[in-house]
Amino acid sequence: MNPMLVAAGFTLCLCAALYGITMVRTPGVERLHSVAEGVPTRRRGRLGRTLDSAADRLAPRATRLLGDERLRDIRRTIDAAGRPGGMTIEAYAGHKALNTVLFGTVGLLLAVQGRPFIGTAVAVGGFYSLDLSLRRGARRRRERIDRDLPDFLDILAVTVSAGVAFRSALERVAEAVGGPLGEEVVTTLRQMDLGATRRDAFQALRKRTSSEFLGQFVTALLQAEELGVPLAGALENLATEMRQSFYQEARRAAARAAPRVSLVVSLVIVPGAVMLILGGLFVGGLVDFGGLFGG
Repeated sequence: MNPMLVAAGFTLCLCAALYGITMVRTPGVERLHSVAEGVPTRRRGRLGRTLDSAADRLAPRATRLLGDERLRDIRRTIDAAGRPGGMTIEAYAGHKALNTVLFGTVGLLLAVQGRPFIGTAVAVGGFYSLDLSLRRGARRRRERIDRDLPDFLDILAVTVSAGVAFRSALERVAEAVGGPLGEEVVTTLRQMDLGATRRDAFQALRKRTSSEFLGQFVTALLQAEELGVPLAGALENLATEMRQSFYQEARRAAARAAPRVSLVVSLVIVPGAVMLILGGLFVGGLVDFGGLFGG
């Protein structure tokens, strides 16, 4: 085995891993500014600049290989993940192509060393690594929004009931709550400042996120505006319904987990405990296994 090839493969894997970690750890405020400006956030390190430059060179060709439907799906996924690092379609295409080249090279080196299965796994994992990262970020972001939304609605209802204008109340509560939900609400308010109507801005909010409960909030808000229903009461009722839905979902999750726990206990813990007991008896000499089995 050539040690130079092994060292080169290890270095490439390490660089790709460090690059992926730094790409998804952009602070929320910096990410929000990058979304408003429409440009990706650049890392200051030499490795980050080098990888960004390589991704920029690959981005035009990689973007042309993606169809219109694929581009729409990617845009929805990026929006649902909160545009980590100010990611755009071009940045996604460039980074995906770069990851494919890096991990494909590592996989080729492993295949040359007589490890084709591992090399194939590395190459395929590198190709899908960015998509998996975005989907995981979108799922975590949706879960965080769903968890923060009932408290957000309660505070918003109290603020509106106190006589604060709806837009000012939204801004104050968004700043107080923070997190992905606060970022999305602030982005919606900025769109309204730039001339978008309230309906268009909140419909864009519903499309950017994959949260079903946030979509219910937008629907209730627009209906209350059209029908003239008191907004504070509608928000309180919606928060109560969401908490009930969370409670029922938690009960369903607990019910689904019970059979899995039983399966783990039956297949892992019980045999292990039996083996431990029998081993202790054998070592202690309390049982003559030879006489017991007729040996």
